[in-house]
Amino acid sequence: MRFIVEFLGSLWRSAMFWRISPIEGVRTGSNLAGCLMFLTMVFAIIGVILVTLGFDLDEVDLWLDAQGGWLDFVGSVLFRGFVWAVFLFCVFLCGLMIYVFVAEPESRKSPGSLALGFLIPALIAWFLSPSLFAPLSG
Repeated sequence: MRFIVEFLGSLWRSAMFWRISPIEGVRTGSNLAGCLMFLTMVFAIIGVILVTLGFDLDEVDLWLDAQGGWLDFVGSVLFRGFVWAVFLFCVFLCGLMIYVFVAEPESRKSPGSLALGFLIPALIAWFLSPSLFAPLSG
């Protein structure tokens, strides 16, 4: 497992060094170009491994297309669960800050820092809230 993490780390460092855009419309040298280069390198290596093992990439593509419905649903549910977890954590932080402000006045440092500390998770929760109740099916 450590080998895989080190290998992916070396691919990441290489992609961030070169930052060559594999698609048109992305500026070469940007962070997005580096991320796309990393994904291109990872999927190229996966493709080489699959071809070496005897798979036909056209058949793999057809199989993935056939599995697309349930894979999309699983990905949507996992993303929705992650968004809910971040939202609930932000709500918990806001409630904790209100509790500290009301219940423990001697531990207050400054109302400005408390307000800023409250606003950041509140804004994150507010930005995430529309995607919490959106329908799962597209």
